Amino acid sequence: MAKIVQRNEILFRAPTRVGLLADVTERLFAKGINVLGIRAYEEGDTGVFLIFTDDSRAATEALETLGEGRVGTIPVIAAVMPNTPGQLAEIARALANADINVTQVHSTTTDAPTAEVVLTTDDNIAALDALQRL
Repeated sequence: MAKIVQRNEILFRAPTRVGLLADVTERLFAKGINVLGIRAYEEGDTGVFLIFTDDSRAATEALETLGEGRVGTIPVIAAVMPNTPGQLAEIARALANADINVTQVHSTTTDAPTAEVVLTTDDNIAALDALQRL
């Protein structure tokens, strides 16, 4: 059974340059913030970071001190589930059956007993309701 909660993910956009990833992650490390998940990519001349941390408020404040780029938060759903085959499929099917579109998902796992999936939908409130009934 997955534990489903609503959280905030950091959205950080800054001009692309060598060392941007190092500066972002060092800034978070300096404030004692644990990065639980990250996705970063280039969009033209802009580096786009989606960062899931153990403290989104402190992470936002830390990245604002970089003095470049824009920092915001995005409401997301975090699902901590057993790291076994079919767990993500169960969540995806529950959302599809509730007619909820998943607009973004990311996850990573190791051989740990649990995995965490972070997703955004077109209706996070309805998605939380649908997933908490699993």
